[in-house]
Amino acid sequence: MSVNIESYCGLKCSTCQYKLANKCKGCMATGGKPFHGVCDVAQCANNKKKRFCGECECIPCDTLNAYAFDKEHGDEGQRIENCQNMKKTLVKEAREGLDPISICGHHCDYCFLGQWCGGCRSQYNCCAFSTLFEDGLCPNVTCSQEKGLDGCYDCANLKSCTKGYYGQENEYIAKATALFIKTYGKEAYTKTLIKAIEAGTDYPKSFDATGSVEAALKLLESFINA
Repeated sequence: MSVNIESYCGLKCSTCQYKLANKCKGCMATGGKPFHGVCDVAQCANNKKKRFCGECECIPCDTLNAYAFDKEHGDEGQRIENCQNMKKTLVKEAREGLDPISICGHHCDYCFLGQWCGGCRSQYNCCAFSTLFEDGLCPNVTCSQEKGLDGCYDCANLKSCTKGYYGQENEYIAKATALFIKTYGKEAYTKTLIKAIEAGTDYPKSFDATGSVEAALKLLESFINA
């Protein structure tokens, strides 16, 4: 890992003017209790089991903003930018050389959460849906792994499946894309999705807005020969 995590909030302890003057050991080494006492940012990160704020889906939250833009000790948001840059690096490293198509059918290269998630095929899976489960894996991933499948699109029971993401109300794109892959293949899926996006289709919102898996699939198929 090329990222050096020096603090929870993104502050670079190695260049902090208070470190030597106050004999501060840093928030990481002290468990969130640097020279000035208990740090709210560190406590929040520890409670959410995040190594640093860049791994949190709420960045930048009110707590982090309060520290970053504090008139006396803030840095005008530099630490927030540091967090975001570190997260981007971690995600890029995690996804290097991996299939960008997720197990459920989502396309990580075009997912609006792709900036902070390495994807379910990586060791840095931060998928928002997977965080709902204790093991950090959505049921679609678990099921596919148990069956030895590359993805849900290889399953004979795909059409009737309501596991995990496929059981979410008002979210149809994942299952629609898995059905598309099952019929046309991954390469065709990527090419067709790119055509849809370039034509102004909002992925995944426009597909979910169709109101059903069948309608979302039909919308995607309409771009095959576009």
